[in-house]
Amino acid sequence: MDGSSATLVLGYGNPARGDDGLGPALIERLATLALEDLETRVDYQLCVEDALDIGDFDQVIFVDASIDVAPPYLHYPLPATVIPATLDTHGISPEALIHLARTLFGAETKASILAIRGYDFEPFSESLSAEAARNLDAAFNYLAEKLREREAGAEC
Repeated sequence: MDGSSATLVLGYGNPARGDDGLGPALIERLATLALEDLETRVDYQLCVEDALDIGDFDQVIFVDASIDVAPPYLHYPLPATVIPATLDTHGISPEALIHLARTLFGAETKASILAIRGYDFEPFSESLSAEAARNLDAAFNYLAEKLREREAGAEC
């Protein structure tokens, strides 16, 4: 994929910590869609190395669990001139990753965050809470529709 009009959806979190697995769970569902120009990736956390790849895409959507948003989810853009509060290579934020991609590699990638409301982040629980599962359903339906619209020529 040349990335010129492609979308990267990057889901992250630890599925062995209950609702922290919302990002990877959404990516698993996106894999069932047959959309062109869509690449999905899963990881436990964002890595500084991801900054290099981001520039290969027109758009990146970061998907993660959150306790800071109202249910079921919040999808919001990152500003074109985002400057992160901190740069830490251990547990890097989406804002810091985009900042690195733009300043080091000249990326012009549009970026947004899809934060899905989670509730139970206890270790050694590999299932989502009932509330988080409902929020995942809503987030998946929303994002699938947005990605289909993008494939049809509209902005996501």
